[in-house]
Amino acid sequence: MILKKIENFFRAVGSLNIFDRKIEILLVFISLLCFLSLIIAQIGLVNETTRTFFTNISEYEGVNINDLSNIFTQGELSLQLIGIEPNNQITVLLNGIPSYCFDTDTLFIKVKNKCVVEIDGTKVKEPFRVKITNASDNIATNCLGKEVEIHSNIAVLTRILLK
Repeated sequence: MILKKIENFFRAVGSLNIFDRKIEILLVFISLLCFLSLIIAQIGLVNETTRTFFTNISEYEGVNINDLSNIFTQGELSLQLIGIEPNNQITVLLNGIPSYCFDTDTLFIKVKNKCVVEIDGTKVKEPFRVKITNASDNIATNCLGKEVEIHSNIAVLTRILLK
């Protein structure tokens, strides 16, 4: 019964003559309405009050064209592996992309602004910890000494904000 109704609906839609003047005016009106709602939504997302109301994001996350040089600046973190021997199956993810492997107990990584640092321990069965032992001076995030424990999962270590 439901299939029959769906079939009748599509037959009715298929039988519409889009060359009819009334249908053409309706399609133009719907297109203009969609375009105007897109413009209004974009203007609303630029305004801090409406953006916070609709998205719960208080800070604009775009990059100002004048600060384009800040995209290429990097900071450096020193990560220490605790409770397990170095293993190539333990990886450091930067923004979800595997970037470094723990070959040694201490790993030095380079990070960019607004970079999310995660530890992937899904291939390791025993629990271990990773601690940030050193951070360069241009990192604004207070992440020095932060530690996460991994139990065969992916854990977020920190989000980097550069000065």
